[in-house]
Amino acid sequence: MGRARKLKWGAGLLIAVAATLATAGCDPANGLGASAVSATTDQLATQALKNDKVHVAWLSCSATTGKTEDKVTCLGQTDDKQKITVKGSVTQQLDQKCVKGHLTAVVGKKTVWDVRGLGNCSAKS
Repeated sequence: MGRARKLKWGAGLLIAVAATLATAGCDPANGLGASAVSATTDQLATQALKNDKVHVAWLSCSATTGKTEDKVTCLGQTDDKQKITVKGSVTQQLDQKCVKGHLTAVVGKKTVWDVRGLGNCSAKS
């Protein structure tokens, strides 16, 4: 019975290690990955909108991974119930401080910004 438990534990450990290595092997070198890009874009877009005097009640972003870029869509709302959308593509993410690509933010029916990068893209990694 003790041997069977050791084998199960060992097999479980091997599966966990293999899954970790497989996941790490899939992370692209340019910092892209749907979850990282969506989280970073969410933070940076919220801050950029607030800097432009938009009173953001909430904003939520999602991303899908492509070969050379991630497509990002963010939906949200202002304090006075106007719809917020941020859409575009991210080609590079730098240490959660910057996303490069092409992103457009619309609040209500007004385009607030149309940019090629968000955050501090000149910061050293």
